[in-house]
Amino acid sequence: MGLMSIGKYSNFIIQISVGFSIGAVIACSPTKFESANTTSGGCISSGASTCVVINSYEHREEPFKVGAGKVDILFVDDNSASMSFEQKEMAARFGAFVENLDAREIDYRIAVITTDLAATQSKRFITFANGKSFLSNLDSNRVGMFNQAIARPETLACENFIRGAINNYGPQWRSDDRYQSGYYINCPSPDEQGIATASLVLSENTESFVRADANLSIIVISDENEHAGRSTSFIDMMNTTYPTKYWDFNSIIVRDNSCKNIQSNQIKDQQNVSAVGAAIGSEYAAISASAAKDIDNNPRPRGQWLNICQSNYTQHFTTIATSISEAARSYPLSCQPSEPPTVERVSNSNQTVPYTWDGNQRIVFQRGSEGIPVKVKYRCYKGPA
Repeated sequence: MGLMSIGKYSNFIIQISVGFSIGAVIACSPTKFESANTTSGGCISSGASTCVVINSYEHREEPFKVGAGKVDILFVDDNSASMSFEQKEMAARFGAFVENLDAREIDYRIAVITTDLAATQSKRFITFANGKSFLSNLDSNRVGMFNQAIARPETLACENFIRGAINNYGPQWRSDDRYQSGYYINCPSPDEQGIATASLVLSENTESFVRADANLSIIVISDENEHAGRSTSFIDMMNTTYPTKYWDFNSIIVRDNSCKNIQSNQIKDQQNVSAVGAAIGSEYAAISASAAKDIDNNPRPRGQWLNICQSNYTQHFTTIATSISEAARSYPLSCQPSEPPTVERVSNSNQTVPYTWDGNQRIVFQRGSEGIPVKVKYRCYKGPA
């Protein structure tokens, strides 16, 4: 939430230099992927997955429980002033979100970044209490660690600083030198740039967070807008960096003027004037509304654009978790099959499990087959030995 007094434009020179540096980072940093075990170093058997080379073909057999696919989830957390209530609401509803994914045995990773571009350039991910940059379904107390990370201490500190300035510096608190100098010590950047920070970590794939064989879900919570044109640049970057990746972009944002007024009036001074600002999140909404295909290759929007002013985020998280779970019916193949793969049920190999193959490296199982253990068998031509 941008400050009405200092505002975005008092930070103009700082943000221009930051903007140039993000371009340099994106241009110069190669994207890194964490390979699946079966592809690391070629044809390698790992766990229940087997791979054998016979006459220049890799013969692969891989287990999969339908609906228990992989997803990497990136939360973009607006950490500016007056967002503490929304952060607490996210924390309060996160447990049910994780339970939804756990019930389907989805293999997930969760990372958190903020909308503060300068801070994200310095240190990409928020570090969780266990010292890690991202959580997985294998981490104990993952709900508690996420809640601690999403409720940003700098957000609350900034809100307290502003309220203190209102109470202590008189009617002209905005122009008081103590406020002007103290703001940059006590507060994050008032220029929220959630698309830019997401672009930074995804374009370089910081710490190999994005797995080559996982879907990607981006969840933004912000009551401000982004710089004009950032939505188009982000979509272009994603299409270039991840041309075959299945990805969502879900926005919890200010959708209308009524919500904008609510968010802007969370902190007022003694003259009943708003001390903070808000804006309709049109750039975020543009990404969420952009054209995409669902897991069954039907037209769909890229994600949801949801109301940040809703008093209870339970439905928001349910909607997003359902979308993630639906996409987890897909299974990425480790190499390009030379002929259609075959699928066998583990419990009864005579019974079929309906699926489609896209002709490349993805199988999608039919809705309603979730929970069925299968074996996926295929072979890939690797050339003369």
